[in-house]
Amino acid sequence: MSFRDLRLPKSNTLLAAAVGTTGGGGLVLASGFVSPLLAGLAIAGAVIGVVMLLSPGMAFLLTTAVVPLERIGRMTSDNNAYTVSLMRIFGVLALGSFLLHTMVRKRQLKFGKAFLLYTAYTVVGFATLLYTTDRLGSTRAASAILGNLMFFFLIINVARSYRLVKLSIIVWLVATVLIGLFTMYQWHAGAGAGELALGSTSERFATVLEDTSEWQDLETIGRATGPTSHAAVYGINLVMTLPFFAFLFKSHADKRVRAAAAFGAAVVLYNIFLANTRAIVIITGLLIVLFFARGMLRIRPVTVVALVLLGAVVAAFAPKAVYERVLNPENYTYKQSGTLRVRFGLWGVGVDVAKDKWLTGTGIGNQALVPLYIKEPVPERISLHCEYLETLVEVGIFGSLFFFSFLGLMMRRATQAARLFRRVRQTQEQYWFMVACQLTMLAVLIDGVQVDVFHFPLKGWWLVAGLTWVMWEHARSAYAQAVQTAQVAP
Repeated sequence: MSFRDLRLPKSNTLLAAAVGTTGGGGLVLASGFVSPLLAGLAIAGAVIGVVMLLSPGMAFLLTTAVVPLERIGRMTSDNNAYTVSLMRIFGVLALGSFLLHTMVRKRQLKFGKAFLLYTAYTVVGFATLLYTTDRLGSTRAASAILGNLMFFFLIINVARSYRLVKLSIIVWLVATVLIGLFTMYQWHAGAGAGELALGSTSERFATVLEDTSEWQDLETIGRATGPTSHAAVYGINLVMTLPFFAFLFKSHADKRVRAAAAFGAAVVLYNIFLANTRAIVIITGLLIVLFFARGMLRIRPVTVVALVLLGAVVAAFAPKAVYERVLNPENYTYKQSGTLRVRFGLWGVGVDVAKDKWLTGTGIGNQALVPLYIKEPVPERISLHCEYLETLVEVGIFGSLFFFSFLGLMMRRATQAARLFRRVRQTQEQYWFMVACQLTMLAVLIDGVQVDVFHFPLKGWWLVAGLTWVMWEHARSAYAQAVQTAQVAP
């Protein structure tokens, strides 16, 4: 698959017939049943579907564009056993387009160790459906991990050129910034929704949550959720993009690209504060330190001035809720943080459950069993707020081994690819790209300590993971060629 696969087939007759038939037939059928607006949207969707089937590369980019939408792109409520969303629709179309072109052109499919490890984890997860006590939660979780596996498979097979890899990241960043701007508008316009209403289709476009999780200490606090179902999910989605803004700033001398990257990073950083999540603020600070430590950013007068100005803007425009939660040092203490106290209690319970269910686990996505171990009144369904403990409890020792091995392999491949690219003179840009991949995956692993992060619809992470595997293959090829031509740097 090359960058040329973004182009539509040269046969204008085929393209015109496909689009004309779809559009004309759709118009005739829709005009008698729905409004002109809905008919137009249906036709536009059909045309997009045709384009996706004709071009796997374009289908992949369109799928990437809807990655950040999550709840906004869903046609069903969050509490449904099976969710229908733009991401799933586009993903299925992209996968179908790729498989169709693969069969016609008789190309080989790619799998790899990472795919096989996650497949093994998926098999174990589905096996737990036989004995889970939380049928709804387990069904939804099983559906999600199958979607992750399919998306990973799509990426490693379609994104075979560096140009397509880089373009997919840019599309993801642009979509994230646009959503960030919309969220900022809604926040300052005073829009907000309760937690229960936020998961319904009627509040699909609400991007601000009125949070009461720490009402004992902070009362009701506004938190930006963007297009996700929770501020913590939105926060980690934002954090994952920061290393790639730093990558664009580092690897391009064009001032327009640098200005665009700086603007995008500023929008993301402001939304991170609006998300009002303390763990995300800590991880963001750690990432910024790592940007300087890894050489993605340098301590120069202009950099210092830019950071000072950015801090001044955040301080000037940050709402009161931000100061009450993430910018108040007292809220990072055990005494003042209600959510921190809850986490410590849940982790203790999780250890007890893990001792009892260490072999088979409680079932993938099972959040109904843990409350039975807690004496005081708690919700009927609750997670342990630690990805590593949650995974061990859900799928037992063998399922956890597959999953954690997958995560370790992805980090190893990112490190290996960066090392190889760095030694080839012509691939320095790719080296910085892999540094960004490393930092993005590291940020998510750190976040997993305090929340079950991989239980989120974390499609941005899966995009980076799939592209990491693709780039590792490119790194091996580039290094082998450089060795033959004596182009390897010392």
